[in-house]
Amino acid sequence: MSSAVKRIGLIFGSRSVEREVSVMTASKVYEVLLRLQDQFETVPIFLTAEGTWLAGEAVRDLLSVDTEIRRLADLSAHVAPAEKAKIDAEKLRLSRERYAPQLQNLDRGQQAKGAQPLFLAPDPSVGSLVSGQERRAWLGRQLHPTIDVAFPVIHGTHGEDGSIQGLCELADLPYVGAGVVASAVGMDKIVSKLVFRGAGLPVVEGIAFTRRQILEDEAAVLKALESRLQYPVVVKPAVAGSSIGIAMASDAAGALVALRTAMRFSQRVLVERAVENRLEVQVGVLGNHTLNVSECEELVRSGSIVSYQEKYSENTQPGSADLAPSIIPARLPHLLAEEVRRLAREAFEAIDSRGISRVDVLIDATKMEPFVNEINTMPGSLSFALWEASGIKPTELVCRLVELALEAHREKRVTQFESKEGRALVDRRHLVTPGK
Repeated sequence: MSSAVKRIGLIFGSRSVEREVSVMTASKVYEVLLRLQDQFETVPIFLTAEGTWLAGEAVRDLLSVDTEIRRLADLSAHVAPAEKAKIDAEKLRLSRERYAPQLQNLDRGQQAKGAQPLFLAPDPSVGSLVSGQERRAWLGRQLHPTIDVAFPVIHGTHGEDGSIQGLCELADLPYVGAGVVASAVGMDKIVSKLVFRGAGLPVVEGIAFTRRQILEDEAAVLKALESRLQYPVVVKPAVAGSSIGIAMASDAAGALVALRTAMRFSQRVLVERAVENRLEVQVGVLGNHTLNVSECEELVRSGSIVSYQEKYSENTQPGSADLAPSIIPARLPHLLAEEVRRLAREAFEAIDSRGISRVDVLIDATKMEPFVNEINTMPGSLSFALWEASGIKPTELVCRLVELALEAHREKRVTQFESKEGRALVDRRHLVTPGK
């Protein structure tokens, strides 16, 4: 990386059921970037629930307040009961009086106080953020600071699914994380399962249904499900994350309820055999070509699945990871841990991921048999705790991700986007006499 300060566009929020989680990740990354001000200048950009792009002091304030709430939560876990009560009261006040109103204010879009509507033009010749007032005539060039690297920390739809990545590709802008194809495949549990299976990786048996199939004939869906799988089963939205819309069903009635819930969040639904006596393990992978694979992290769950509440509880016990109570390194035999790490690396390579990803692996605890469950191309909180337990500090991780984004962009620029055949076709067409 050159010695010049890079301007980072930290993009978060968007139209996703995981938008609040995105704010949490963005505030953690923002906190790290502030420690690296000699290398990076940060432009936080919030995408509202309606899709409006906003920048300005109101956006910075949202991240700063979230950071302060997390600091108080951490402090509360390490003080005496009397002091804890005071800290918790202040944390609640900040949440109610500043965080929630600011988020609501930003979601008003162009009417938000202290926020300026901006957007990224899909045109490399512009090379800057463009004022929202110029949407209909953005070639008028009312431009705002150039972004050197986009750092999208959007989880779920309209961000982690290839949408933002495609916009950055059109704008010829380097961006952190997986490319368009890897992001889209990683977001879709049905497609990624097909890719993993095609790469020879072990996956749990499953069957997919569309929302239309469920709405038109629930009985036929149940019949197809029961012809392939035995209860209990796990029902998941094909395109969603953070355990939202996921449920375990032990009979037909439970499966119908779960199917109806899952299809609210996705047009397709995946139903899998439930691995009841299981361990849930996460592994981080970092890099473009030379890959770093993290320690194995064992999630601790209280129910049949690791719920949204468990993933995002304010758990500050020593050894806890960013997204759920966990144990690092996982309590696995050495050979099995190495097998899980190998599967994570191969899953990362199978979807042609780059930058950073987290691979989730299920282990049948009876047979000690691992299955690749899914891959997250933009893991919550960037799996900071997992990488720190693996020897990479948050500041090192963020710097490395920016370097990987720039490396990927340089490599793309070597690609040829025109051909002799194409030019020859134009020449031949020009030689054709009109009307013949």
